[in-house]
Amino acid sequence: MDWPADLRPAALKQPDARSCGAASVVAARVLLTSWRPDDPGTAIRSEHRRLTSSHSHRERFQVPWPRRLGTPPWAVANALTALTGERIATVNARPRPGLGYDVLVEQVRTRPVGVYVGNRWLPRHVVLAIAAADDGAAVRVFDPARGDLVAVPRERWQTHRVGAGRWSHLWFVL
Repeated sequence: MDWPADLRPAALKQPDARSCGAASVVAARVLLTSWRPDDPGTAIRSEHRRLTSSHSHRERFQVPWPRRLGTPPWAVANALTALTGERIATVNARPRPGLGYDVLVEQVRTRPVGVYVGNRWLPRHVVLAIAAADDGAAVRVFDPARGDLVAVPRERWQTHRVGAGRWSHLWFVL
């Protein structure tokens, strides 16, 4: 999947330290539709409020989440389900990052994929995988903390050295 030529990735940089999940969902919407936000910061903050509320994108109840803790994986999965029409599962990749990487490469061939990364103890950051190299040697991600597209080689995913921001460990693939 290619990033749209009419929107710079930097325009969707997360406006605060907690809205990486929301920025990733907004980026997924941009990739999957013709929608472009008039004010990206406002769109991301609004998305963050919705992702942490008690109602999901599919108008179903979801466990509310304190906004200061970022975005829960189930809310990002619900948002991606609403955008793609596919049921999005959450795969825990922390104990087996090689298997998590294989799932990531397979899923990103057909749609954008939310990925949680963090340190060895907690998932702390969400990036959006948008493409895999034909041979699966790397995955290209939108990193909302940087507002940039970055290619992350397979070895870094599989050895918990992802390097998205200061976060090293692969936690969840959505």
